Amino acid sequence: MIIREFKVMDGVKVFDSHITEDHDDYNSQGLDSLYKVEEKHFWFIARKEFIYQQMNKVLPKAINIIEVGAGTGNVSRYLKKNGYQNISIGEMHMSGLKYAKSYGMQSCYQFNLLQTPFENEFDTICMFDVIEHIKDDDLALQNASKSLTKNGYLVLTVPAHMWLWNRDDAIAGHKRRYTKKELINKLTSNGFEITNASYFFMSIVPLLYLRAILNRDDNSIVTNKEVNVNITINPIINSVLLFISRVENKLNSLLVNLFGGSLFIIARKVR
Repeated sequence: MIIREFKVMDGVKVFDSHITEDHDDYNSQGLDSLYKVEEKHFWFIARKEFIYQQMNKVLPKAINIIEVGAGTGNVSRYLKKNGYQNISIGEMHMSGLKYAKSYGMQSCYQFNLLQTPFENEFDTICMFDVIEHIKDDDLALQNASKSLTKNGYLVLTVPAHMWLWNRDDAIAGHKRRYTKKELINKLTSNGFEITNASYFFMSIVPLLYLRAILNRDDNSIVTNKEVNVNITINPIINSVLLFISRVENKLNSLLVNLFGGSLFIIARKVR
């Protein structure tokens, strides 16, 4: 159920048109860089494949899904291509929704999750690398719960482990990285029951730790120049890391799951 008024702009239902492109919790400038690389960069490819792999084990294809904080809509496009047809896009920034529309995503909403316009509306809410951007992540989870139907599911990915924190986290607008225990406790305290929790990108943790050492965050103010730097990677290295990540994805359930570069969770609303 939609509980707030909206207007339609360029086919998008707009609830919070006052939100600037450079909101405190997320700067939209990075979306242009993402759009250019996410179809080729190993991290984006392996992540969306892992997300689908895990969702496909638990969630039926006919469910009503919204991806909140969807950026360009790249993951939703992949999910839709693989059978999740009833999927909507939610994003604070109209610029992100512009990209999502170019991907053929028809059901698009512009809103701030912290003032959700929905109540008991969606069977599943997906937030892929979103809540680490939000100062009040508890409120974000509470509003996600409010937007879900009874026994609905929340699907999350987040960056893992503060010991992997580096300058790129600051540039991306992250407020924190999570451990599995921390996020499970937070979800449980906000009315969710954990269905599936798993670290991934385990195989590249040594590289991520090296990055944390060599690319330390000096706590200085992030500049526009840093935000607008293009994401680049050597094509050969990219191919090797994609191969390694895909092998890991297939073996994930067999591996000792103590750490990883990212964390994936499916949680069910129980209250």
